[in-house]
Amino acid sequence: MSKSPQEEYEWQIIEKASETPDTYTYSFSPTTASARFSFNVGQSVTISAFLMRPRMSGSLEESLVQRTYSIASSPSRDRIDLTIKDEKPYGYINSVSGKADGFAAYFFEQYGVGSKIKVRPNPSKNHFLWKIAAGMEKNIAYWSGANGAEPARSLIQLMEDTKDPDINLTLFYSNPSLYAAEQKKTVNVIYYDWLINMAKKMENFKVVFSFTRDKEYFADHDRIFYRTGRFFVTRNGEKEMTLSKYHGNRNTSFNPVCGSSGFINGVVKLPDGRIERRKGIIQNLMDIEGVTPEKIDKEQYYLQLAGIE
Repeated sequence: MSKSPQEEYEWQIIEKASETPDTYTYSFSPTTASARFSFNVGQSVTISAFLMRPRMSGSLEESLVQRTYSIASSPSRDRIDLTIKDEKPYGYINSVSGKADGFAAYFFEQYGVGSKIKVRPNPSKNHFLWKIAAGMEKNIAYWSGANGAEPARSLIQLMEDTKDPDINLTLFYSNPSLYAAEQKKTVNVIYYDWLINMAKKMENFKVVFSFTRDKEYFADHDRIFYRTGRFFVTRNGEKEMTLSKYHGNRNTSFNPVCGSSGFINGVVKLPDGRIERRKGIIQNLMDIEGVTPEKIDKEQYYLQLAGIE
């Protein structure tokens, strides 16, 4: 980066766009030229916001809250996008602290177009996707859980801007369901329409949607695929070479994996509090496809509660 990674910079919200019923993409612009810094695909920032949140007593308390998010826009563009998904219900109170400890629901309510926040870049040199940013890997199979596609969005935008013919990207995108409710009116997949449009537009980009709770859908384009269930498992419960089937080049492909601990490593928290390890994407890549560890990258967001996709 061109400036000290420990510095904070001021950004202003210039647009707020709904992605799903509980997810918004905020577009920011640095408030001054000195507040702009360079970044690469896969990098993240920590944002600081003063939020009014309830206490168990019923009173409100204002405090400075920080959260880290992957940048969801291309480093070649002027605006910077962060996609924020609601992590806890509005009004949720932590029984131990007696305070609300959620972020997104209150940020959605209290920060809109024109609001300003402080931003601190992630200083890590070997950040998620750094090998792609450095030009070391260009044959990419990106594995995303329901809220892990933000860095992929940044990469797709960069591919669109640079038009590098050597980059080949397949996005494997797992979600519980396509729609938020049985009426099938509201899509519940982040970036869904945009991803379809980009797959139709870019010859070096494919997207494979997998829905763990839905019936099969049918695509109208040869770079868009739909499947049901979990990756690496066929409809009959047998092993599937998902990487080879949809992307190919399993010996040379680079595999970034982004999502929950359950999605990445198979580590979930049971309702009784016990931690259980199952099989995640990384283990399947190595066991079924023979992918070596140096061809795998990961970005993990949280410990997944068993039964929650």
